Amino acid sequence: MQTVRVGFVGGGEHARMSLLPSLRHAFGGAPTGLPSLVSSHAGESLSPLQGRLVALAEHKRPHAERIAAFHGIGEIYTNHREMLENAALDCAIVCLHPRLQVDAAIDCLDAGLHVFVEKPPAETLKEGLRLREAAQRNNKNVGVAFMKRFSLPYLRARAITQLPQFGQPSMYEARFTYGQYPVEVYNFLNGFGVHHLDLPRYFMGAIETVQAERVSRGAGLDGYAITLRFANGGLGLVNINCLESTYTNWSERLSISGVGSSVFVENWRRVIAYVAGEEGPRYWEPEDIQPTDDANNLHLHGFVGEIRDFVASVAENRKPAADLEDGIAALRLQKAIEDSVESGARIALAEVNPDV
Repeated sequence: MQTVRVGFVGGGEHARMSLLPSLRHAFGGAPTGLPSLVSSHAGESLSPLQGRLVALAEHKRPHAERIAAFHGIGEIYTNHREMLENAALDCAIVCLHPRLQVDAAIDCLDAGLHVFVEKPPAETLKEGLRLREAAQRNNKNVGVAFMKRFSLPYLRARAITQLPQFGQPSMYEARFTYGQYPVEVYNFLNGFGVHHLDLPRYFMGAIETVQAERVSRGAGLDGYAITLRFANGGLGLVNINCLESTYTNWSERLSISGVGSSVFVENWRRVIAYVAGEEGPRYWEPEDIQPTDDANNLHLHGFVGEIRDFVASVAENRKPAADLEDGIAALRLQKAIEDSVESGARIALAEVNPDV
């Protein structure tokens, strides 16, 4: 299998702290590979590296040079269009503010590359649909960084909900809190609550209608009470708020009720389940004191998994597991929530108008 050549657009905190280190981890060492690392300690041959990070586009040159030195990136550009013109690439990872990354991602698609974008893929549904049109026009795939879909606690919880004895998932409840946020920079639902606009679909399937109310206690201090009706007949309750502390998220809790069964995920970490027909509860918590790949925080929380899946999707010429349609569904739900808050009505997602 030929090594996938990856270009990276962006050099902000999330790129440096989460995605670029996850590229190293997903590829099995430094992005360019370690020539001496050809066998395991037991002498077994290792498979070739699937991906290689060959180019970085970051507008601040000194910043780009530091990142490139640390991650072994051979080519540096201060403009992503220059990178697209000069670097030999198979795909690009774009990690920018949602207001900026649509245009950059479209440039990458128009250059013939598959693209992975940070979540949310856009700031509005209208912009998300513009990105979809570019992907369709170029016959390329777009992956979206919904890393919680790849995180060990949520993967384990979802596997439990799919057991026959769990029963049909019927009630969904989630609580996510964050601190006061910079209102001049982000839309709270879009920039911070987006995972909890995606996870209901991940666990329960398509959403048919939504009704929402909002409480505001000052700039950047909001709370949303959201009710959902799913296509499978199930119901959902979601509490997303930024009222509890400053720039931190102290609480994330999720539960799904089946028929005679339930599963809980506490703080994106601990999984407790009661499955019909089983005597006691199932319990799982990561043993992250152990120095193993599975205990690596980037792996545990899904960053490595999302990167690995996207690169594999390019190599295998398939859609990523979390793709642009998932991103657009989250943007559509965001718009429906905003419409419901404004009108006081229950909103059918199929009837959401992106232009209003």
